[in-house]
Amino acid sequence: MWLRYVIVKPIGFYLAAKPKYNLEHTGEENAPYKGPFIVLSNHQTGVDVFAVGLSINKVMNRSRMLPWAKTEIKKGKEGILGWLLWYWLGTIPIDRDAVNEAPKAIRRSLDYLRKGKIIFVHPEGTRYPAGQLGPFMFGLANLARAVPVPILPVGVWRRLDGDGGIQVSIGVPFFMPPYPHPEDEGEPETVFRRRVEGLKEWSENLDRDKKGMKMMARMIDLVLDAVTKMEQKITHEKMFRVAHEDDNEFLRDKVFELLPDSFRKVDKADWSEAPPALGKHR
Repeated sequence: MWLRYVIVKPIGFYLAAKPKYNLEHTGEENAPYKGPFIVLSNHQTGVDVFAVGLSINKVMNRSRMLPWAKTEIKKGKEGILGWLLWYWLGTIPIDRDAVNEAPKAIRRSLDYLRKGKIIFVHPEGTRYPAGQLGPFMFGLANLARAVPVPILPVGVWRRLDGDGGIQVSIGVPFFMPPYPHPEDEGEPETVFRRRVEGLKEWSENLDRDKKGMKMMARMIDLVLDAVTKMEQKITHEKMFRVAHEDDNEFLRDKVFELLPDSFRKVDKADWSEAPPALGKHR
């Protein structure tokens, strides 16, 4: 049981019931029994991570969830909730002004997943206006291709036809589809990807119960062994950029189908600053 979450949980449920948030959710039964798995969510509010965590409360009692989070949170730019997330609950930090951040985050994520944790990612990289689903960056797609665990899709939005509260819709876990085999079969990154693909095919046949998820965590050790063996042939920056060019749209569709019909996909948003450098393809 994750003690820090247990301590904070009563405060979370108290705030979630307030008119400002009035959290409601569906699909909690879809979540695996425990980690390791990846949570894929759009980004609509400043409390999305907390809302999703409370919506899968039973799982959170068994496994710790760590979100990829921008370092601005550490600097106090997201208020008390941001401070709580960074210093108490924990994150995988992302410096959006630095290069090669995604491979570093993927490596940290693998370490946590092998311990049965849950990784939470907003692939949009920033909050989008109400009713919009922004383009996904390659950080999540590369993580999903590097590890044989299920992905739990989640849609989050504020209800506009009623009280304005936060709605969370939890979808059915899925695995990435088979990767189209490239011609460069001898490349180290291709060998790595094919090993992960083999483990993924085995994982897909496991139950999402306690025993099955424990076996998935053990398989991540095999992935990390492969990483160690290939470190002299290929850098992490290249090894963890093995997503296919169509993967982002595949992942975005998984979230889009959970959102209200009023939502629309957008190609870009009105950035107040340059888009983060996280998530280059290859």
